[in-house]
Amino acid sequence: MHCFWLASNSPRRREMLTWLDWPFQVIPSQVDESILENEPPYEYVRRLAWKKVQVNLPNIDGRDIVIAADTIVEKEGSIYGKPADIDEAREMLRRLRGRTHQVMTAIAIRRGQEQDFLQDICRSEVLMREYSDEEIEGYLASGDAFDKAGSYSIQNDKFQPAMNFSGCFASVMGLPLCHLERNLRKLADYHARQMLDICRTHLRYQCSISKRVLAGENIG
Repeated sequence: MHCFWLASNSPRRREMLTWLDWPFQVIPSQVDESILENEPPYEYVRRLAWKKVQVNLPNIDGRDIVIAADTIVEKEGSIYGKPADIDEAREMLRRLRGRTHQVMTAIAIRRGQEQDFLQDICRSEVLMREYSDEEIEGYLASGDAFDKAGSYSIQNDKFQPAMNFSGCFASVMGLPLCHLERNLRKLADYHARQMLDICRTHLRYQCSISKRVLAGENIG
């Protein structure tokens, strides 16, 4: 059986891979996340996923699969990544409050030491609620904001920052499972998984795009 390697520092992506009952190992990514001059958000997030999947694994088996992902929040052309400090996190949450923004998660997949790789991107829209300044301060005090694009976790039950969203909930969390699945199915000897059922079990919502994504439509 091949092993999966997750090139990511994200505990949420690690948790989501456990839902799939795959044997996998984690390789922390060491990638410069600086934005290039005039780099569009779409190209930026794709580039970071591509850089992460190139992690050096000298002892990797030829059948093993390396998975990398990167998530950003984009609003009016500006990129909101992970906040550098509490002041930046506070400012991000204030700017996003009561407004709609886009979340982009790019994935990249490679087989063994192969140079070629698969890549995909998922876009979702999130409408934030009108949370108060006091709620922002309480959320910042919890420490949950500091390793997340846009300084928030959509699944945080206490803060509940999002009023509504369209697209892929799993992608907003950091790993679009159906986009991952449709690309893995392009690899020889990969055994297809029932991602729709897995998402429904763990995220407890009815996804409106899953079947179309798995059918290969260029949505989300």
